[in-house]
Amino acid sequence: MSILSLCGFGIASALTVAIIRRFRPELAETAVAVSAVLIFVYVAESVAPFVSLVKSIADDSGASGYFALMLKALAISLCCRLSSDICRDCGEASLGSHIELAGKAGIVLTSLPVIQQIFEIAKDLLK
Repeated sequence: MSILSLCGFGIASALTVAIIRRFRPELAETAVAVSAVLIFVYVAESVAPFVSLVKSIADDSGASGYFALMLKALAISLCCRLSSDICRDCGEASLGSHIELAGKAGIVLTSLPVIQQIFEIAKDLLK
């Protein structure tokens, strides 16, 4: 699927949701969520070759641990953003904000080993 197909799918989804919202408003948010997840899956599959290339470069340079951390943080960020946007589309802005906060906390927790290494390096430099 090319980017034009993806854009066409997005427009068709928006039109479909508009029609559903007119006749069955209770199903409209589900249709939005399904469309968003399908687009997210497509984008995730499209980025896989790039991730593989960067992973091989990171492995060659000895920075594979940092690369894995970056990928985890990116995955947390994208999943939380998608989830919070779906919540906002459903009229639950507060829930969306809480999901974003949980995602930020998850990224901080994921990066704790790197933060610990930075403090260890700083401590060694001060000796």
